[in-house]
Amino acid sequence: MKDIYLAGGLFNAGERLHNLYLEKHLKLRGHPVILPQREALKHWRGDHFDIKGIVKECINSCKDRKKVVVGNSDGADADSGTCVEYGITIAVNGQAVIYRTDFRTDLKRELGMNAMLTAKGTIIIYEPCFFTELEEVDEYYSKLAQLISDAVETL
Repeated sequence: MKDIYLAGGLFNAGERLHNLYLEKHLKLRGHPVILPQREALKHWRGDHFDIKGIVKECINSCKDRKKVVVGNSDGADADSGTCVEYGITIAVNGQAVIYRTDFRTDLKRELGMNAMLTAKGTIIIYEPCFFTELEEVDEYYSKLAQLISDAVETL
């Protein structure tokens, strides 16, 4: 199983919880997962982050041909850090997986998805999220993780 660098927003509770659920289900499929929200803690210096250290580690991960960058492109604009990580991996490795869960998307009419995230070598997964009950969460993430795992293994 290929290592996954899980790129996406990580600054609020919803984004962090999303990343943790997705990581859980990718690991159940045997993928080692690099979760930037956890990796950044290695660079905590008691009262501040070593930003240069975080940036260096992220760039190195995105350049690593043994890892596949899997990026979340949800929202009106994809997370800016995710876009940089995607750009680095496409430029260096020529491959990435982008997924979108935002149900406001219509890929056939090019609505909701930034075209810059569709470069050659990109696999795009669209799995709209409609769950409304906690009991539905694991089933949704299991399906999303399976789609991502299948895509990653084709690269």
